[in-house]
Amino acid sequence: MGIDLSRFKVIHGDKVLNAVALMEVRMPEGMNWNDRKTTEKPKIIEVLAINEDGNLVSIMDEAWTFQFLPIISN
Repeated sequence: MGIDLSRFKVIHGDKVLNAVALMEVRMPEGMNWNDRKTTEKPKIIEVLAINEDGNLVSIMDEAWTFQFLPIISN
């Protein structure tokens, strides 16, 4: 299983979904792991989420197309 994201909503395109997990992360091609910036953005990510129908869906796309918002509860 991937990294737990159940405390987040994920926005992708025009949809706001309940995130479940981050399953895969692909870093940019040719990145030098020994000599790199402190912070590097992934190229591609895969997120499991619950859609409007209550079904589990996998969304794989470029990382910049996703936005994550924490779920705030009282």
